[in-house]
Formats: sequence, structure tokens, C-alpha cells
Amino acid sequence: MSFYNCTLVTAIATASLSSFGVSASTNEIEQIIVSGTRSEQPSVQIPASIQVVTAEDIKLSGASSLIQILNAQAGIQINDLIGAGSRATSISMRGFGENNVNNVLVLVDGRKLNNPSLAGPDLSAIALKDVERVEIIQGSAGTLFGDQATGGVINVITKRSKELSASVEAGRGTDDLEVYRGSISHGLDNGLFYRVSAEKVLEDNYRVNNEANYSNVLANVGYEHTSFRLFAEILQVEDKLNLPGSLNRANIASDRKQTFNPSEFTNQSSDAYRIGGDVHLTDNWTISAEYTDRETDSAGQTSWGFDWTGTTSVETLNPRAVGIIATANGDILVTSGFDLQESEYQSDLTGSDSEQSLSDFYAQVVVPVTANISVTAGGRYSELEETDNLSGTDNDDDISVFQIGAAYQVNADTRLFLRRDEGFRWANIDENGYSDQPVGEILAPQESTSWEAGVETRIDAVSFSALLYQMTIDNEIYYDPTVNLFGANSNLDESDRVGIVLDSRWKVSERINLQINYSYVDAEVSAGLYSGNTVPFVASQTANLVATFVISDNWSIYVDAQHTGSRYGANDDANSNGELGGYTLYNANINWQYHQFSVNFRANNLTGKKYNGFESTGYNYAYPAKEETFEITAGYTF
Repeated sequence: MSFYNCTLVTAIATASLSSFGVSASTNEIEQIIVSGTRSEQPSVQIPASIQVVTAEDIKLSGASSLIQILNAQAGIQINDLIGAGSRATSISMRGFGENNVNNVLVLVDGRKLNNPSLAGPDLSAIALKDVERVEIIQGSAGTLFGDQATGGVINVITKRSKELSASVEAGRGTDDLEVYRGSISHGLDNGLFYRVSAEKVLEDNYRVNNEANYSNVLANVGYEHTSFRLFAEILQVEDKLNLPGSLNRANIASDRKQTFNPSEFTNQSSDAYRIGGDVHLTDNWTISAEYTDRETDSAGQTSWGFDWTGTTSVETLNPRAVGIIATANGDILVTSGFDLQESEYQSDLTGSDSEQSLSDFYAQVVVPVTANISVTAGGRYSELEETDNLSGTDNDDDISVFQIGAAYQVNADTRLFLRRDEGFRWANIDENGYSDQPVGEILAPQESTSWEAGVETRIDAVSFSALLYQMTIDNEIYYDPTVNLFGANSNLDESDRVGIVLDSRWKVSERINLQINYSYVDAEVSAGLYSGNTVPFVASQTANLVATFVISDNWSIYVDAQHTGSRYGANDDANSNGELGGYTLYNANINWQYHQFSVNFRANNLTGKKYNGFESTGYNYAYPAKEETFEITAGYTF
């Protein structure tokens, strides 16, 4: 990695293009970005790479899930644990392998989907029909967002009610897929607004015993005044999913759709309630706060016939103050607040019954030093308290992280930035329940230091960006199979990630747009038994090509190619089993719209590529992914 370390010192390369405000389908400036400051701010020059996927991008792609959207984005790798492309999928950023679910933070309007357990955020609970845009922070964001934001942040921004609008949609597809969606929203002249939406998805899926039955209902109501805004929201999700289990290579060669677990399943029922609002104290100072209560009840049966139940309860309170101080060089932006989280987790399956409390204080300031140069600095203090109700033990710990960075607007079309951000992750309840620590003690917090540098520029209709980064991780929390007789969760030795993310977008004409991105990461263990080895199940290279063709006012075509390079299989810490081959997937969508009518025809994995969504060469098991699938949906907007 010496070449990349040297390059980091001697070169400036940066951000993903969309932090410059360009979406996949247009070169227009994105007016509002939330994720860089945790408040809606236009054109704040922060030293960070933020990609934006707009509602128009989502519409043109014909995607039916967040995973399909993220798969085409730079710097992201998707792991599909059961090959169904639904609940058991996880996002990897910055070279994390099997432990990626706790190293990428997923938010919906700032509400955390991550859990205090080994269960990753339920990405299937995000219905694209409700999404206004997706903001993707590349790299560590521990100072601003705290725990689990080591590799990056996915912040989903939902639609706000405006004029009266209603829509219905229905679809059919491969593997007996049935889709039904509907919504109604309105923003009244007196300030009241509301939105109600619902979705139902039924599918047999690709493999035997992989039937899915999913539904969600979202209701949002509020009132907006010139000096304040209030809202309340309810989300209910029912997710029933049969689990086909893993197969070894011989099983896959024989019949990749088969199962040896005909009765295994896991069902989830989630209820989330959120209230909050903003109060404008003056023209320059605003106080905001949200309270969220989310409870998920789970039940299932394992492959060996064990019936289990589990409950996850998470309460969060997030008050913050945002202020603007005018100076001769521009406005200073000040953000400060508290993040409070109370979690309870009980599971018969893992034998856990614990409580966890996080209390964080953070502050960030963006200062325009000159008309073209701004400096960002911030810090966060986090305190953990954890109680194991089974053993009766209590533990507490604390950590502080800091951020410093600068952005230089060279001219109207070119921007440079450099930043240093520290991140952290607390061990979750499952990990502490089965660790190599003495009884009654918990794992040390995972700590990381990330350097990022970059450039983004535009020449006529072509935009280009490059982001170069280096991240060092200490006390990485990971299941280590070499510990004890059966392995245990452990604090690993130091590891490094060095990489580059390139993104180019070309507005060929008013009707044709192209996007090409390429990502390289060298994820390497730098100390201990496996020093010098590559982190398993991390592809060093990924690339995507996306093209949209607006043929007429009624017709558009979307195509993409998604390449995942070779990588060592999961659990192959010794790098002794050889690399898994890379693969390329091709997807397409045809959209027809006539007045209020619309039809989408989406095809995934057009060539029927046979690949595995997840594969462990260390233990010889894998989860085959779907071959070609097709979906047609028809909708009407009132």
C-alpha cells in the first residue's frame, strides 16, 4: 500500500460528483442537502463527498428496492445473504467484509434503522414510493452521526406533502411476484399537510422455501408555519420470509434452487412512531428535535426445528440547534446537539437479554475563511452504558472523536477538499454476549481515523470527480474463528483501507445521460496473525455504467452494467482458498407515460448470470442469487 500512502500525501483527488449537486439524470444544481450538516442547507461548502440519487433517477431506473438503487452507486458493494435481494441484504462501504452491517449507518429522514444487535438495518422497510432522494456520505462520519458511521452514511429523505396528489400501482413479475402500491398526499393552504401510503409485495422468490409476504403502511401529518413546523409519523411493517438456507458447492452444481431447510422461516412485525419539529427562534437560529420509538417483534424456526422469538426496542431523542452567523466572507454555520438512544434486546435464538444506553453530545462549525475557502471542525463525546439482564452485570465506557477539514472553491466549476474524520463503533449486544472478554466485561470500542482528499470539476456537459482516502482501524470488532475452540467476537489487530472512487457523468444531449464510476479499495490487515492479508469478501475493484435515454415525452429507457471484481471468500482470513471470480450484471427498464398513466418494464440480471450473493470459502457454503427476473408495473396518478 506504499504507493497509495505516498499518493495521499502528494495529490489531491476527491468527491463523488453528486456532492457537487449533479444527479444521474441532470446537470442541474441540487438545492438542498441534509446529510453534511444534519439540517437543510443550500450550497454549504463542506469537505465531504455526498452522492445524491433523486426521485427522477429512481423513476427512470424502474427500481423496486433501495438495494437496486445502491447497487449502481460508486464505492458501494452489496452482500445478499440469502440471495432474495430483500431483507437479508447489507451494504459495504470502505472495504468492510462480513461485519459491514454495523459499519454503515442507514437513516430515514435522520431516523436510525441500525439495530443494537447483529441484525442489520431492515432495508426492505424502505419503500421507494415514499423516497424523494437518497443522500450517500462517502467515508467516515463519526463526528456528525456517531456510532456505526465508520464506512459511510445512507440517508433516505422521504417526500413532503405539497399539492393534492394520489396514485395507485400494481405489478406482476417472475417467481409469482405481485406488487400493489397506493398513496395520497396534500399540503393545504392553511399549513396542514399529510401523506398516507401503503405497499404489498408477495413473491415465491428464486429458491425453494423462500416465499415472501411483505406490507407497509406509512402515515405522516403535520403543520407548517412561518416560524415553526410540527409533524407526527407512524410506520407499520409486516415482513414474513421463508429461509432456504445455505448450500455447498456440490449442492449448487446439482440444483442451485434447492433447500435442505424446508421449514425454516423468520417473521418480523415493526411499529415505528416519530414526532418532531422545528422552531425558528430568529431569522438565523433554529431548534429542531425528533423523538422516535421503534419496536420489532420477531419469530421463527431454525433449520434444526428450534422455535424462537425476539424483541428489539429502540427509543431515540435528537434535539439540536442550528445557527448562522454573518461575516464579511460569508455565513458561519453552527450545529450542535444531543443524540440519546435507549435500546432493549431479547432473543431466544442468541440467548440475549440486555439493555444499552448511548448519550452523545456533538458540535460542528463551518467557517468561511475567505470568499472561496471554508474550514469545518467538530467533535463528539459518546458515553455507553450496558446491562446484561441474564448475568446482572453492568458496564460503561466513553469515547471522543474529532473532525477537521477544508474546502476550496477554485472557480464556479471546480472544487477541492481535504478532511480528517474520526469514527467509532460500540460493540452491539450480541457481540458482547459472545466475546473473548472475561465474564462481565465488554469489548473495547472500535476506533478509526480517515483521511480523504479530492477534486470535482465540470467542463461543459461533462462532470468528473475523484476521491482518494486512507482509513486506519484499531480494535475492529469482528468474529474471529481462531479465538477459543469455536471462535468468538473479538477486538482485532490494526487494519488499513486505502482506495479511490472515480465518477464521471456526461449529459450527451437533452435526452441522453451517461454515468461511469469506478472504485478501488485495498483492505488489508496490518498487524497480528494475518498481517499483510486482504480482508475477506471485499472486492478490490467495482465499476458501474448507467445510461438513460429519454426517447420522447412518453418513452424512456434505462440500462446499467454492474461489475464486482474478484475477492476472497468470507471467513478466509488466511487467504488460503483462492479468490472468487468477479461477475457483471446487466439491468434495464423501459418506461412509458401518457398523461396520468405509466407503465414500467424492469429486467434484472438480463444475461441470467449465475453467481452467489454471499459465499464462504472458509466453511464451503454459499447463498445462490437470482438469475434473470422481470417485472411489469402499471400506475395511475390522480
